[in-house]
Amino acid sequence: MDANNIIEDNTIVGNANGIFMTSGVHGNIVRNNLIVGNPPVQVSVDHTSSSGFDIKNAATAGTNTFGGNVCLTGVNAPCPALAPPNNTLLIDELQSLGCGSYPPTASCKLTVNQWNYYLTMDINPNAPVLDFGSDGSQLMTVQEYVQARQDAGI
Repeated sequence: MDANNIIEDNTIVGNANGIFMTSGVHGNIVRNNLIVGNPPVQVSVDHTSSSGFDIKNAATAGTNTFGGNVCLTGVNAPCPALAPPNNTLLIDELQSLGCGSYPPTASCKLTVNQWNYYLTMDINPNAPVLDFGSDGSQLMTVQEYVQARQDAGI
């Protein structure tokens, strides 16, 4: 893995390390993976000096995107023990596509039309677009966009 890869929808269990990203890698997206038991429990109990991680990110912070993964141990990567809610996954994906950053920031605002574009072109072509009652040029953060979709019942 070096640059601009997408690692998604995998189950990674029972390895020395689940996902390992070395220094220098960038532009990768790691999302919606189940990554647990790396290393397996017995290995980590018997060989405490060589413990691994579900996600080990040795790359410069912020150069790769992580979202929606379920894992227990991580270095420089978020590892929630429970699955994140669907809105969190959508926010993470839209933020990465529209703003090229993670986590979401208030300084990144796109128009409703731009958020609709990323949603329907890159995430789900069958998703209904948000009709905000204007020409779609209103600027908003990804959180405001997702909340407006919820408020509209979509």
